[in-house]
Amino acid sequence: MEYFEYKNVVLDAPNSVEAEAYRKLEMNISIASLDKRMQVIQCTSATPEDGKTTTAINLAAVYAEKGKKVIILDFDLRRPKIHRAFHQVNDGGFYEYITNHVDYHELIVHDPSKIDLLLSGKHLSFPHIVLGSSLTAALIDSLRNEYDYIIVDTPPVLSVTDPVILSGLADGVVYIVAYNRTKKDDAKEGLKILRRNNANIIGGVLGNIDFRKTKGYHGYRYHYSYGEEKSETK
Repeated sequence: MEYFEYKNVVLDAPNSVEAEAYRKLEMNISIASLDKRMQVIQCTSATPEDGKTTTAINLAAVYAEKGKKVIILDFDLRRPKIHRAFHQVNDGGFYEYITNHVDYHELIVHDPSKIDLLLSGKHLSFPHIVLGSSLTAALIDSLRNEYDYIIVDTPPVLSVTDPVILSGLADGVVYIVAYNRTKKDDAKEGLKILRRNNANIIGGVLGNIDFRKTKGYHGYRYHYSYGEEKSETK
């Protein structure tokens, strides 16, 4: 079993403390959006299975429950996971848009969760070149006119260059680190790479915390850090 199960707790357990933590993440992003609207939000991490996909799908679910029109782009083209989280078949998507110039409207999956999905589709050679192309930029620009929020799930920063390339198309990056899993040096290096490439890092998520084992907390699993301020879910 993989370290993180791709569960949408906002949909499946809306009254849970975990779901409430994702709502606080959305609220903190809205605060970060006071000066500039955060419409395209990238979720990434330093290393694999740190919780970036789980964060992406639950953040999208929070926007959906607020009545916002939201889409998730599965741009982790080397290890796509969004289709598994939503129990969809990954037989069509971004690949067809890039290689066959299919209208992306025909490729969008309208999931019953009220979250739209653009899956990866077939394997693409040289993903970093594809993601840095004018076709990818044009796609995101078009989606801006159709959606309130666009959540982009990307590969880990230390694995490939894809997330750095995509950070230039996103309004903000949410950086996910897993407690007791992500190595401290890896987390720092991934953050350094993003900053060196002028990514707009709007927040960090420290996941996999079991506060039930920590005095004064009961069941909370996420900690958010924005800018120079730090706040815990309470």
